[in-house]
Amino acid sequence: MKKLCFILLFCMMSAFGINCSAQNVAFRGVISADTILVGQPFDYQLLLTIPKDYIVDWKQFGDTLSKSIEIISEGELTTKPIENSDNVTMTQNLKLTSFDTGYVYVPEIVIHYSESMQDSIRHKLFTFEKELYVKTIAVDTTLAFRPINGVIRQGITAKEVFPWVVVLIVICGLVYLIIYLKKHPKNKVIVEEVKKKPTIPAIVTARAKLNEMRDKEGWNTTNSKEYYTDLTDIARQYLEGQFAIDAVEMTTDEIMQAVHALSINEIVKSKLQDTLITADLVKFAKANPSTSQNEQSFKDIDYFVEDSYAYYQEVEKKKKEEEDK
Repeated sequence: MKKLCFILLFCMMSAFGINCSAQNVAFRGVISADTILVGQPFDYQLLLTIPKDYIVDWKQFGDTLSKSIEIISEGELTTKPIENSDNVTMTQNLKLTSFDTGYVYVPEIVIHYSESMQDSIRHKLFTFEKELYVKTIAVDTTLAFRPINGVIRQGITAKEVFPWVVVLIVICGLVYLIIYLKKHPKNKVIVEEVKKKPTIPAIVTARAKLNEMRDKEGWNTTNSKEYYTDLTDIARQYLEGQFAIDAVEMTTDEIMQAVHALSINEIVKSKLQDTLITADLVKFAKANPSTSQNEQSFKDIDYFVEDSYAYYQEVEKKKKEEEDK
């Protein structure tokens, strides 16, 4: 009997612990109205309650939430601590609208989070789908039809005249130039040849910037976002100049897909990927890596630049050997 009571007590304590843990994280969406006129804006507020030390990958929105829901504007993501608690509330307001009529649905929103930088498990949270009714603008058919007004003649404005004045000035200038050249055939227009500055190799630029960061020990900083922006910009500009990869405009996944095509050693690729992922967490999830991790990211980028350049030299050497045959 005592053994049975102990088992029941243990089960109740376990269930209570699970409920307490589940209450630490909550994600919901709130719409300001459930009925709107077609094209009328309405607010959609996203609210996340989560422990302050958790790492959150907040969703990045585009122009639409679905084929029926369009995003007019996005408010800033704000974080506010909860009194007498280790939790914080993260809030973002979206201004939405819809040009479809009838019942439409604000889709569920998903975000990812992990309990720490070292945690490889990424959890998901979803909002509930919201139903919205979009009404058309009613037309009063009891009113009498009005006649169509004719075109009202407006006076000519300066804005309408300005383009014609510009065209006339250009034509007069061309006529004057033709006449002048006919009267002065011996006068030759001297065109100064613009000397092109020699292009600095991408590897030279990357090494110089890395050496400058090494001399300043840039990893000893309290501004992690600026540090990782500068560090990843060196890698992105190097990839663009050395391998013609438009890395400056690419996301981390797009960069790694392009680098994969270069057949570089997997260890070398992983060092670049680790630093790019850490930079994304710093910029978008407000992560704050340690000084040792900052220094390791610097070493990884330096390692990637040197090893990928060695790969580039081998490829160029093989090309030259094939051309000489």
